[in-house]
Amino acid sequence: MTAFRELVSEITEEDVAWVTELMQLKNLDAPRIKFLQSLETLDVSACPGSGKTTMVVAKLAILARKWTSRTRGICVLSHTNVARHEIEHRLGNTEVGRRLLNYPHYIDTIHGFVSRYLATPWLLSARYRFTAIDDELTHRMRFNCMTSAERKTVRTYFEHSKFKAESLRLTSTDFADPLRGNSFPCGPDADSYKIMASAMGEAAKRGYFCYDEIFVLGKAQLAERPGVGASLRHRFPYVIVDEMQDTSDLQNEFLSTIFPRGDGDVCVTRVGDPNQAIFDSDASSRGSDFPDVDQSLDIASSFRFDESIALLANPFALHPVAKGLRGLRVRGEGQQLPHTIFVFPDGDCGAVLDAYGRHILQHLSAELLQKATITALGFTHKDIDPEDQDEHYPKTVAHYWGKYDRNAGGSGYKPPTLVERLRLARRHLAKGETAHQAVEEMARALIHLVNLTDPRMRIKAGARQHLQIQQLLIQPDDLERYQNLVVEVLFSPELITQRRWKELRHRVLLLAKVLAGTEELSEAGTDYLSWVEDTQEVIQDETVAPSLNTYRYVHEHKTVDIKLGSVHSAKGQTHTATLVLETYNYDHVLHSLLPWILGQQCHGGKSVKIRQRRRLLAMYVAMTRPTHLLCLAISRRSLGEGEAFEQSRQLLVDQGWNVHLIPPRSTG
Repeated sequence: MTAFRELVSEITEEDVAWVTELMQLKNLDAPRIKFLQSLETLDVSACPGSGKTTMVVAKLAILARKWTSRTRGICVLSHTNVARHEIEHRLGNTEVGRRLLNYPHYIDTIHGFVSRYLATPWLLSARYRFTAIDDELTHRMRFNCMTSAERKTVRTYFEHSKFKAESLRLTSTDFADPLRGNSFPCGPDADSYKIMASAMGEAAKRGYFCYDEIFVLGKAQLAERPGVGASLRHRFPYVIVDEMQDTSDLQNEFLSTIFPRGDGDVCVTRVGDPNQAIFDSDASSRGSDFPDVDQSLDIASSFRFDESIALLANPFALHPVAKGLRGLRVRGEGQQLPHTIFVFPDGDCGAVLDAYGRHILQHLSAELLQKATITALGFTHKDIDPEDQDEHYPKTVAHYWGKYDRNAGGSGYKPPTLVERLRLARRHLAKGETAHQAVEEMARALIHLVNLTDPRMRIKAGARQHLQIQQLLIQPDDLERYQNLVVEVLFSPELITQRRWKELRHRVLLLAKVLAGTEELSEAGTDYLSWVEDTQEVIQDETVAPSLNTYRYVHEHKTVDIKLGSVHSAKGQTHTATLVLETYNYDHVLHSLLPWILGQQCHGGKSVKIRQRRRLLAMYVAMTRPTHLLCLAISRRSLGEGEAFEQSRQLLVDQGWNVHLIPPRSTG
């Protein structure tokens, strides 16, 4: 087999200069240039805001320009399609961009790769269909494979035993015994076991699988056909794995089996940041051997923030950053902003967001505020539990603002009802976003209703779902009804009231039945069409409604919208200002990290236990989001009493913090 280095000639300084001009790159230091020129297997640890994805795209542009094979290509894998989107954005109109986005190269998620090259071939060879990879649809199909009497038996038993069917997963490709390996509340001779096993097997044979079951099918393909790995290595002699720190042990096992880093005929470049391994992580082993210190490179300077934020965040890096985290953003004269710790009274964090809002208005210029992203993040963002102990307060983000909805935090948030999804579409327009985004959101909502109505007749959502619906509506009258509905829902100033919803609901349902080809409506479909009151659409003075989970602070006709969320939901984002909120997870998070905040401890180490390692990782992610202003909110008791409080306060000032005491609120 021809080795990778025989397909690509040496990357020269001229190549680096070419891509620098093509992509308008700036400040390429020695580590970044070394990454661009490397043709060896390499691990790259890149700090937050280092332009990691841009560097990956620049490296791919150079490789595509020099690539000589028409049948063997570059494989780029990650957990999202950020790299593909960056190529489309930065290189879409260039020759190298078009090469990268087409055969023989491949850019997708790790799931997509396993699905295409391992799972799908196994299913086809076993003469099974491949219908959908979707947890919700698969769970509903499993119950749909039961008779009504069987569904009643199983649901009654699960309710009695407090067991959730959604936890069930295929652990092998033996569809005759699909419950093997699951923790099931009864034995194989019980009726509920037999019913559930039969239903899971039948759903699998019909081609319905949960998201993570793809790896079960992929593992079977590798086991039954040992030559597949070698074929994939021949097909893809160069592999880049992005966001390596979020790669699970299972995913890493797959990648290492197919593309062993010790194989001299392939080149494997893994890029990530071990200090941001906050997803499904035990904070010590995810990504396995990443980074391999014998084949590693560190990019430790960030374009996102300046040196003042870098100095505050650096101690929280679980794994020490080479030569320390550095901030490259240049401050304008007189732009040193006061990074502030808000100390709130014990038992009352209700004034923190207002204090933060005032601070923002005082220190961020009007010009910067026009385009600013202001956030407040917490480690824990569960719903408030009335049974929580007082000493756990504040336990969650919702304690800072009672209207916080934990389910609406993610970028992939799907409201549980159609009316809420239509309101979300209307807010896309209200915030000044393009009509395309709002129309697509409404189209997605209608397709979801159709799939709920009859999961056996599933519409596979395409990239342009509004166009997809129009193509599916064959009759001109149906098409006209859909187009009129879109206009009335999205572009009418009239609010969606309960009275108006009755009429809109009827019209949506008629369209869904046409698309589904049925007059029946499932229980799930009925629930999706339920009316839910909205508290956010009634806004005074005709101002634009704030987005979901956004607290609006108003002072002297000036407003600041503060987006609340979890630390995990903010990973990968860039903010103008970030406030890290005290929350509780086995201990108060910021309180437990006080030695790091006070400058008494730095990084991790063998003595730092798992929970504390997780907190350090989350804290580092949160503190490296902002470009301009970093703040914390902590309870007064964490700093001690009397002389101890004053000592703590001085240590904070010495570290570069401004300390703001929030006075107790009047109860009269």
